[in-house]
Amino acid sequence: MTPAALRERTLELAKDLDTGDWVPTDLERTIARRLLTAADPVGCITEHAVRDAVWEGSEPLSRVNDGRLSVLLAEITYSLAGNGRDAAALASAQALLASVNRRGKNVL
Repeated sequence: MTPAALRERTLELAKDLDTGDWVPTDLERTIARRLLTAADPVGCITEHAVRDAVWEGSEPLSRVNDGRLSVLLAEITYSLAGNGRDAAALASAQALLASVNRRGKNVL
Protein backbone atom coordinates (compact mmCIF):
# COMPACT_ATOMS: atom_id res chain seq x y z
CA MET A 1 0.00 0.00 0.00
CA THR A 2 1.12 3.50 -0.76
CA PRO A 3 -0.14 6.85 0.52
CA ALA A 4 -1.82 7.39 -2.87
CA ALA A 5 -3.71 4.08 -2.61
CA LEU A 6 -6.26 5.50 -0.17
CA ARG A 7 -6.98 8.45 -2.45
CA GLU A 8 -7.34 6.17 -5.49
CA ARG A 9 -9.55 3.63 -3.68
CA THR A 10 -11.76 6.39 -2.28
CA LEU A 11 -12.24 8.02 -5.69
CA GLU A 12 -12.99 4.66 -7.30
CA LEU A 13 -15.57 3.69 -4.69
CA ALA A 14 -17.17 7.14 -4.68
CA LYS A 15 -17.60 6.95 -8.45
CA ASP A 16 -19.02 3.44 -8.24
CA LEU A 17 -21.37 4.46 -5.44
CA ASP A 18 -22.66 7.41 -7.51
CA THR A 19 -23.15 5.30 -10.64
CA GLY A 20 -24.71 2.36 -8.82
CA ASP A 21 -21.85 0.00 -9.65
CA TRP A 22 -21.36 -0.45 -5.89
CA VAL A 23 -24.44 -0.86 -3.75
CA PRO A 24 -23.40 -1.14 -0.10
CA THR A 25 -24.93 -3.96 1.87
CA ASP A 26 -26.56 -3.57 5.28
CA LEU A 27 -23.30 -4.72 6.87
CA GLU A 28 -21.26 -2.13 4.96
CA ARG A 29 -23.69 0.63 5.88
CA THR A 30 -23.64 -0.45 9.54
CA ILE A 31 -19.85 -0.37 9.61
CA ALA A 32 -19.82 3.06 7.93
CA ARG A 33 -22.31 4.34 10.52
CA ARG A 34 -20.23 2.95 13.41
CA LEU A 35 -17.10 4.63 12.07
CA LEU A 36 -18.88 7.96 11.65
CA THR A 37 -20.28 7.70 15.18
CA ALA A 38 -16.82 6.93 16.56
CA ALA A 39 -15.32 9.82 14.56
CA ASP A 40 -17.88 12.37 15.76
CA PRO A 41 -16.28 13.27 19.13
CA VAL A 42 -12.79 13.76 17.65
CA GLY A 43 -13.77 14.90 14.17
CA CYS A 44 -11.94 12.17 12.29
CA ILE A 45 -11.68 8.42 11.98
CA THR A 46 -9.20 6.80 14.34
CA GLU A 47 -7.12 3.70 13.78
CA HIS A 48 -8.69 2.10 16.87
CA ALA A 49 -12.23 2.70 15.53
CA VAL A 50 -11.37 1.17 12.15
CA ARG A 51 -9.84 -1.90 13.79
CA ASP A 52 -12.92 -2.32 16.00
CA ALA A 53 -15.27 -1.98 13.03
CA VAL A 54 -13.35 -4.49 10.96
CA TRP A 55 -13.27 -6.92 13.87
CA GLU A 56 -17.06 -6.63 14.19
CA GLY A 57 -17.78 -7.86 10.67
CA SER A 58 -14.42 -9.17 9.53
CA GLU A 59 -15.34 -12.43 7.83
CA PRO A 60 -18.53 -11.40 6.02
CA LEU A 61 -17.13 -7.94 5.28
CA SER A 62 -14.31 -9.49 3.27
CA ARG A 63 -16.83 -11.34 1.08
CA VAL A 64 -19.61 -8.82 0.38
CA ASN A 65 -19.16 -6.70 -2.74
CA ASP A 66 -15.79 -8.33 -3.39
CA GLY A 67 -14.50 -6.94 -0.08
CA ARG A 68 -14.36 -3.40 -1.47
CA LEU A 69 -15.14 -1.65 1.81
CA SER A 70 -12.83 -4.03 3.64
CA VAL A 71 -9.93 -3.00 1.37
CA LEU A 72 -10.76 0.68 1.88
CA LEU A 73 -10.71 0.17 5.65
CA ALA A 74 -7.34 -1.58 5.41
CA GLU A 75 -5.98 1.39 3.46
CA ILE A 76 -7.43 3.82 6.03
CA THR A 77 -5.73 1.84 8.81
CA TYR A 78 -2.45 1.81 6.90
CA SER A 79 -2.67 5.58 6.40
CA LEU A 80 -3.51 6.22 10.05
CA ALA A 81 -0.69 3.99 11.30
CA GLY A 82 1.94 5.41 8.95
CA ASN A 83 4.15 8.42 9.38
CA GLY A 84 3.10 10.02 6.09
CA ARG A 85 -0.56 10.56 6.93
CA ASP A 86 -2.56 11.98 4.04
CA ALA A 87 -5.14 14.20 5.77
CA ALA A 88 -6.98 15.00 2.54
CA ALA A 89 -7.29 11.31 1.62
CA LEU A 90 -8.54 10.48 5.10
CA ALA A 91 -11.10 13.27 4.91
CA SER A 92 -12.25 12.00 1.50
CA ALA A 93 -12.55 8.46 2.84
CA GLN A 94 -14.59 9.75 5.78
CA ALA A 95 -16.84 11.66 3.37
CA LEU A 96 -17.30 8.46 1.36
CA LEU A 97 -18.36 6.62 4.52
CA ALA A 98 -20.87 9.42 5.15
CA SER A 99 -22.23 8.91 1.61
CA VAL A 100 -22.53 5.18 2.24
CA ASN A 101 -24.39 5.90 5.47
CA ARG A 102 -26.75 8.39 3.78
CA ARG A 103 -27.36 5.98 0.90
CA GLY A 104 -28.55 3.41 3.41
CA LYS A 105 -31.05 5.84 4.86
CA ASN A 106 -32.49 6.42 1.37
CA VAL A 107 -32.82 2.70 0.70
CA LEU A 108 -34.56 1.88 3.95
